[in-house]
Amino acid sequence: MTSKLRTLFVALCLLAYAGCTPAVRYTARNAGNAAASGSKPSYRVAANWDYRKSYTIPQSSMASAASKYLGIRYRWGGMSRKGTDCSGLVCMIYHDVCRARLPHSSKKQRVLGRLVSQSQAKCGDLVFFGTGAFGRVNHVGIYLGNGKFIHASTKLGVIYSDLDDAYYKKRFVEMRRIFG
Repeated sequence: MTSKLRTLFVALCLLAYAGCTPAVRYTARNAGNAAASGSKPSYRVAANWDYRKSYTIPQSSMASAASKYLGIRYRWGGMSRKGTDCSGLVCMIYHDVCRARLPHSSKKQRVLGRLVSQSQAKCGDLVFFGTGAFGRVNHVGIYLGNGKFIHASTKLGVIYSDLDDAYYKKRFVEMRRIFG
């Protein structure tokens, strides 16, 4: 069996396996060489997942899951109730709400899904900010509706904030919708 056929066979087996799992999960294409090849992220989804449907995350589910993390202290690289950073918080909430496995990096999360405007924002959209040097995107939160989002603040831990707050309004970069 040639290398291409073997790769195709493995890919088909993985797709068949994905039909058994209910979650939409983040994976890298060609997982063995993803970092070396610089490949873009992709999704592995259940066989019955219909990409034409407009999936939405119920605001009550997102708000309920998010509220469980309020007050957790900030810890760079953290992703637990003992301490979390902004991208770790996004990972935990998305896993709680829809069993999705997202990358633990705001840079990697920023390439997921599609760009949406603030006027089109829905609960569950990711909100990105340029708080780093030269406005580099290095902060992410989850939009909850009515101009509010949840995120992990370095000083205050996990909190709700307002997009219209002068600090965030000045540093807002984009919103992305992972599902829908």
